[in-house]
Amino acid sequence: MANETRKDSHIPRLRSGELKGQRRTTWAELLNDLVYTAIIAQLANRLLHQLDGLAMGQFFLLYVPVWWLWNGQTHYATRFDSEQDVVHRLLGCLQLVGLLVLAGAIPTAIETNATIYALTYALVRGVLLLEYIRAWHYVPEARPYINVILIGFSISVLIWITSIGLSAPYRYILWAVALIIELATPITSGGKLRDFPPDVRHLPERYGLFTLLVLGQAVTGIVQGLVASPFHAKNIAAACLGGVLIFGLWWAYFDRLDDDAVRKLALEHLEHEQTNKQNRTNAAQPEADRDKQGKPTVRRYTVWLYIHLPLTVALTVLGVALTYTIKSIDQLPPDLLRWLLTGSVGMYLLAEAVISLTTLHAGPSHVSFKRGVIVRLGTGLAVLLLGWLTHLDLLLLLSAVTGIVMTLIISDQFSPDAPDSAERTSEDTQEPTHGF
Repeated sequence: MANETRKDSHIPRLRSGELKGQRRTTWAELLNDLVYTAIIAQLANRLLHQLDGLAMGQFFLLYVPVWWLWNGQTHYATRFDSEQDVVHRLLGCLQLVGLLVLAGAIPTAIETNATIYALTYALVRGVLLLEYIRAWHYVPEARPYINVILIGFSISVLIWITSIGLSAPYRYILWAVALIIELATPITSGGKLRDFPPDVRHLPERYGLFTLLVLGQAVTGIVQGLVASPFHAKNIAAACLGGVLIFGLWWAYFDRLDDDAVRKLALEHLEHEQTNKQNRTNAAQPEADRDKQGKPTVRRYTVWLYIHLPLTVALTVLGVALTYTIKSIDQLPPDLLRWLLTGSVGMYLLAEAVISLTTLHAGPSHVSFKRGVIVRLGTGLAVLLLGWLTHLDLLLLLSAVTGIVMTLIISDQFSPDAPDSAERTSEDTQEPTHGF
């Protein structure tokens, strides 16, 4: 048995639905995250060199594929990773090299290096396809899920490669089409997400770590603004306010890591497996019931996953906004900078409200989660209205935004203690009566 376990640790194995024991982010995953940190820094620098509507559009065009590359690697690892899998490590090294080239291409990815950007994206995604082919071979029970991923991602890779033969704007249209196909692929897998859920011990931690890395980029934005400014009282005050703001946004996300939508999906999978073992002769009817009842669970999980895109985009843009704010603290902000600051914080808080909403509906209702949704929604809208309706100078605007975020933190601290996520999602084996 020991030899068999050792052998299994060197090949892909199914991790879906595992709840017992500990599983942490691997050192290889953390190394990979560092490369993504460099890529995000390059994306932020593009906005620092040019800040207008066109630059924002280019930023989003380049950012979303990068975020989705990270997601693709993470979702493979959460289901099939084995730490001692040497082939997986070597393929990961190849992905890392491709990401380094991608990072170098970012500053001129639209202007002169579009071909390099497209080819390196296709390379990194192609390596992931090789990983899934290995999993298809070693984990036959997961083939229905893997087939969907292989088809969708392969079509996308072919479109990315095809785009190098086209000029702008058709090249970028193909990029968008390829990306839409990839983003839609997991959604089209439908019930297969229930059959092969992510590892709840692993996936929320991975998203939390990525959010933390992007928060680090926002901290870098504060430092960049201070370095490029004279050490006057206003500049230092703006940097300090920016630090408090970042701390508040960190607190809002990490003080209560809302992973109930992920946990509920894993629990339903385990309950279904146990039901089948206990009564295989009557499995057909429970399966039909499960298809009907499981859709809200998959929907909540999908929303939880994709809402992290605007959340991380908002943090990256906030870092750029803070750099400009600290450098230009004595000036009345132009409309774009005012919207950059308030829009990024507002979008982050609204994304947080949606994450809290998935938690609220993943189990029995609790006042803490209701309050969390309402306060995050209210503070997010308040920040957006502040940017829309007022024309404050930068220091006052930053002070007001920071103050609004602090009200959220104070509200959370005076809110009733939330129940433990694992206990709450397992309390009720039936779907909650509310609709989301």
